[in-house]
Amino acid sequence: MGIDLELADCAAARYRWAACRDAGPRCSHEPDCAAILDRLVATAAAERPGAGEYPSEFRYRRFADINENMRLTGMGYAAEPEPWTGPPDGQGDETARDGADLLWRSQRPPGRAGIPAFKLVSNDRWVITAAEIEEALAAYGRAPADLRARLEMEPRWTAWLEWLAVARHHGGFEAE
Repeated sequence: MGIDLELADCAAARYRWAACRDAGPRCSHEPDCAAILDRLVATAAAERPGAGEYPSEFRYRRFADINENMRLTGMGYAAEPEPWTGPPDGQGDETARDGADLLWRSQRPPGRAGIPAFKLVSNDRWVITAAEIEEALAAYGRAPADLRARLEMEPRWTAWLEWLAVARHHGGFEAE
């Protein structure tokens, strides 16, 4: 199974644009939802030169090594997600359900700092928040210099660190 990562603000704009597109012939928002998405993707492209045609995405689909490196550096930790407690599909107000779903997808185990590994091993649309990213990057800065130097010899790891640095300014990212 692969996991797709997208900057949180771009993912939200993409969902809103898709909802408008599916609702009728024309978006009634000002500015237009497609224009908002285009602007956010262009911003990501400017911040991630060399990211190719998908600047709002991290195109690395296997995270066992990243989770292990995050554990070694204190950036992440093993944890289990809390079960869904919101209303069942088709029941309740859709806006309330969407809000409960966002809270569930953004959950953090109490008393822990960094990024819980469960958010990077399934495609449940987990939201990795800017606060989790800040904590992870701070932990990485406290890791032993020799460990950081060894890890930074791996291009995927340095790409991950660069992704986190950009994602924290976009509300985090979504793993789906």
